[in-house]
Amino acid sequence: MKFKKWKKKITTGFSPGEKYVAKIVKGETIPFKRMAEMMVTSSTVSKGDTLNVLDSLVTQTLYMLEAGHSVKFDGLGTFYPKAKVKAMATADEVTAETIESIGIGFLAQADARDKMKKASISIDPLDEPTTGA
Repeated sequence: MKFKKWKKKITTGFSPGEKYVAKIVKGETIPFKRMAEMMVTSSTVSKGDTLNVLDSLVTQTLYMLEAGHSVKFDGLGTFYPKAKVKAMATADEVTAETIESIGIGFLAQADARDKMKKASISIDPLDEPTTGA
């Protein structure tokens, strides 16, 4: 995993000021088609069949989440429905309008978290601004 040295202005805490931190260098987002191509090289399933399975996985996962179920992907983690709601003084005041938002949460499985903790790390140098002569 690649990181880059980054200058950051810290405004709170014991010692505010300009500090240096490691910031993750995020790679491109990998689309399903590319994942399917990668999966084909390590299985006997065709790219088309793999894309169909991935598409169905998304469809069924969303269906189950919309129905209020959590969905566990063994080795990765659990997707779960979550909501932000307003607290009301009485039960009669609780209506659909008191539900501010509905979303999807994710809790990584311990094995997946452990694997990420063991990822190799490289840190690129800080890009210092240069003055023109």
